[in-house]
Amino acid sequence: MKFLVSNDDGVEAPGLSALVEVLSELGEVTVVAPAQELSGCSHQTTTHAPLQVTRLAPDRHAVHGTPADCVRLGLLHLAPDVDWVFSGINNGGNLGVDVYMSGTVAAAREAAWMGKPAIALSQYRSTKEPVIWPTVIPQVRRVIAQLRSETLPAGAFWNVNLPECEQAAQEARIVTCPLESAPLPVRFEIQNGQFQYRATYQDRLRKPGSDVDVCFSGDIAVTRIP
Repeated sequence: MKFLVSNDDGVEAPGLSALVEVLSELGEVTVVAPAQELSGCSHQTTTHAPLQVTRLAPDRHAVHGTPADCVRLGLLHLAPDVDWVFSGINNGGNLGVDVYMSGTVAAAREAAWMGKPAIALSQYRSTKEPVIWPTVIPQVRRVIAQLRSETLPAGAFWNVNLPECEQAAQEARIVTCPLESAPLPVRFEIQNGQFQYRATYQDRLRKPGSDVDVCFSGDIAVTRIP
């Protein structure tokens, strides 16, 4: 089995390394990821400038472009024979309407459009404390094993959100659920004549059974998109 891995946190992100560790147990892994962090870049693509690719290792490439660029280059040139595409593990949740802003999710969406089964994975966190990535790996193994055994319709992909590390026991349920449709409450503060974005992720609505509710409750939220 061959896997392509990308993300939006950058090629050196520890979440990507954790995902590669899990997938390396299952087959061959090729990394094609942004050279720098591009969180929140959505499905932006580079069409009017050349893309520089730095080969860090035979199976590891840093692209001076977006997550969608990375998947396009991976599937068309750098690793065209892969069986699955994975994106993540994002350092933070991608729940509800976040999926329309997330570069991590966009990478999986691009793969699905190009005919490959894909999974985007994100690690929810409510504080600025760093994620202890080794504690995440057992959950990632479980959810990947389950989702790889399921059939995806053409053009669809899985969006996975892992609960906070201290909530995530080995027996955390894997729950298939819909996206929360309510957006994250957003406000701006004026500082020195400039507008500064402010939002508290934990204040968002969480209708019972939605992906936000499932993940905030300590379970693994899995949503098929579209």
